[in-house]
Amino acid sequence: MRQFDQSKIAPDGHWVRMSPSIFFDTASHYFMSAHRRALPQGQKLLTVPTPLDKEIIVNPTFRALKRRGEHLVHALLLWYEYGAKNRVPQAAKSMFTPPNERRQDSAFTTMYSDDLKTILQGLRSGKIDPVSAADQIEVLETRLDEKLITRRPIPSTLPSHKNVYLGVLALAVLGSRPTAVTLSDANIMDMEVPVESTDEVVISKRRLISALRELDLLAGGEAASVEDIIALLWDEARLDNNSLKEGNTSTDVESSSSIDNDCIELGLLKLSMFGVSMNQPSWFSKFCVPCRQPKPEYDEDSWVTTCKLKRAKGELQRHDPKTCLLCQGVVSP
Repeated sequence: MRQFDQSKIAPDGHWVRMSPSIFFDTASHYFMSAHRRALPQGQKLLTVPTPLDKEIIVNPTFRALKRRGEHLVHALLLWYEYGAKNRVPQAAKSMFTPPNERRQDSAFTTMYSDDLKTILQGLRSGKIDPVSAADQIEVLETRLDEKLITRRPIPSTLPSHKNVYLGVLALAVLGSRPTAVTLSDANIMDMEVPVESTDEVVISKRRLISALRELDLLAGGEAASVEDIIALLWDEARLDNNSLKEGNTSTDVESSSSIDNDCIELGLLKLSMFGVSMNQPSWFSKFCVPCRQPKPEYDEDSWVTTCKLKRAKGELQRHDPKTCLLCQGVVSP
């Protein structure tokens, strides 16, 4: 119920920033839970557990994870577009299975009234046959998955420092194992040992792709799949690792990534993906010093500085009230 009080949640979690389907799925889930709690004594039903694919929609914590994944996918596509275009072979096939298209069945189905009226008018007039009508009705629910108010970056610009930070943070959150606070805790609980620099955080490729798949962020119509772009990023980061070792023997970048092809340090991924030099002050220092917002230093030879794109943080909202199915009834034609 707290989710419906917008004054108690973060600005990026407001309903207007999400698709209508998320709101209606959450509302129906709340109604069904309230219905089960209101049953007569002795007939009450459990409201838990909830399937994981439903939790990803109705749970605000999972929605926050999905937003982090969206930041990362956007950063990966931008890096591929300007820094590694056509580097993925055309005949390359991903080593990972494609995501399963799944939609949790619900007691309620929500759709736009105008879409349904259009199909009914076509049936009554004989313009469409029953089979075509059934196919169109089947996809009506998916129309609510489209966001009504979207944001697009200003053309010919790179992401802002904040977006670079969010991309690096998403890599750490989705791709690394939980880390213990102290060395003794790590030994007792068999967890990752805490590191002195965030550049040394180990990121797992399989863990990252599995997380993106569960968040349903791998589906798309790009020429190169996100999995192949991630695999290419891992290869590029290892080339940077070899270059660093050849150019400066005193820099210790060795870790388990040289043994296990699945894991690599966050600093190497940051260097390849954003062109941000390693061994800088911690990107996560804002957690300790809230007023501090460190600006990264970019490598002069990276794609970030050689592609000659402008770096800007401005965004434009894209929304047409005359075509929006929620707004068209209150604006003049």
